Amino acid sequence: MTVSSPIKRRTLLTLAGAGLLSGCGGGGGGRGDVSNAGKDLAPWPTHVPFQGPAPDAPGDDTGVQPLYLTYPQKLTQSVTDTVGDGSKVTAMVVTFGAPPRPVEANQLWQAVNKALNVDLDLIVVPDPEYGQKMTTLMAGTDDLPDIIMFTNLALPNALEFVQARCADLSAHLSGDAVKDYPNLANIPPYAWQGMGRVGGRIHGVPLERPKPANSLFVNRTVMDRAGIALDWNREQYIDAMRQLTGPRKWGVGWFKTLFTGLGGITYHAGSLGAPNGWAETGGAFTSTITTPQFTEALDVMSRLVAARTHFPDSLTASSTDLKAHFHNGAVASMNDGFGALNLQTLTSIGSRFELGLGRPYGAEPTPWQGPGLFGFVAFKKADDARIKLLLRVVNHLSAPFGTTEYELANYGVEGQHFTRDADGVKTLPLYDTENNSLLPIKYLGVAPSVLYLPGYPRQAQAAYDWQRASLPKSVANPAVGLRSATEVARGAQLNQIIGDGIAAVVFGRRPLSSWPEVITQWKKAGGDRAAEELAKEKQATR
Repeated sequence: MTVSSPIKRRTLLTLAGAGLLSGCGGGGGGRGDVSNAGKDLAPWPTHVPFQGPAPDAPGDDTGVQPLYLTYPQKLTQSVTDTVGDGSKVTAMVVTFGAPPRPVEANQLWQAVNKALNVDLDLIVVPDPEYGQKMTTLMAGTDDLPDIIMFTNLALPNALEFVQARCADLSAHLSGDAVKDYPNLANIPPYAWQGMGRVGGRIHGVPLERPKPANSLFVNRTVMDRAGIALDWNREQYIDAMRQLTGPRKWGVGWFKTLFTGLGGITYHAGSLGAPNGWAETGGAFTSTITTPQFTEALDVMSRLVAARTHFPDSLTASSTDLKAHFHNGAVASMNDGFGALNLQTLTSIGSRFELGLGRPYGAEPTPWQGPGLFGFVAFKKADDARIKLLLRVVNHLSAPFGTTEYELANYGVEGQHFTRDADGVKTLPLYDTENNSLLPIKYLGVAPSVLYLPGYPRQAQAAYDWQRASLPKSVANPAVGLRSATEVARGAQLNQIIGDGIAAVVFGRRPLSSWPEVITQWKKAGGDRAAEELAKEKQATR
């Protein structure tokens, strides 16, 4: 298998960039007005929930997911029409694992191509390189992939790029038009609103994620042995991390991309009652970094470092490397997106320990909600027939739990990748090398998530109980889905100021008393202007 340019011959790519949500396009990005203020707003897609199998325990409006302890005995088919026309569909996606086997040696890839009736040509970019790859793509003038997946990276001028070079999907998805794509109509409103409009128009399809933001994943087994309860206060939490640290063992693990913004402090800030990114009061926006609760969270992280409870390479380790240390038991806890509670994670851990989730440790916590999506996919501009084909591809891959299409996208081919019995899905050895993490089609289209973990009903029940305890107190970021010209142009710079400041204080290069200097730097670099723009955007789009 060769590695080549996605522009000339779109085969597997293993050199690229690092990513956070913003957009798609090219030619250096446009200079259009991406704000929604004063625009004719395309209505959000009509929500038509899938009437699937009854769960063992229901979800609710706070974000608690439906719980399934067993696999449905009877599946439905959500797509009856032919999806593709046999043509090649190129798509660029991020990966957090090893590259997939080439299509000629990959039974899952072949089965997906057959189901979609397309030749799906994936450009798979490792996470640490995704941002640079996206920057290069947006600055270029070459042809684009048909489908481009965007993570939640704040890339400069990315939304302008989307507006200039990517298809306006409003006519296909806005209002009742989305009913032509039932699985896209099943995507909940919070995911569409979290993606937001660009200049009043809909330019993508969100990749839905449950409402919990970055969460604290813990080695439940080692904590039980040490007598550590997950219902802890601040001092008990810090003491627990000390207890779990020893020779080549660490209580806490972070990785480098957590320090490019607020990601690394999410659990601590939410535990101590800090607002989620921004607070809106009387129409005015105030950043969480200016609050005393945020400073208190910095103090907790600094104490963890001072006690040497953290993995020593936390500032340089990749997310993939840190996860490996967590999965093998060297690191007892780590922050990660809630979507990491999946079969691939549990398979990687195996029988080493039981996975758990840490609850907030503050007296009046405000656990942070995520934006409701991991990112979105956008399409390069094309005629209506081609756009409809691409929407059918994404619709198929977004099929909900309880359908045959979901089964293929998530577990593969029965008899090859998994078997099924009264206890549910049981993966076969081939699944370890052919799954939707190694072949990341889940970043082209994804169903609204449910809590079903094949072979791990205890972990699914524990996650459900954790959600019921945490989510009613959780808070959303009021800026999600809003547009600020300053954040579009300088979001990466502003995030880096925050991330560098957090790292400097937490790792002892600067005292906690210096944090106001970081706030001042952030405000002068555009933070104050962004707050003003968000307030205007909020008022204009109520």
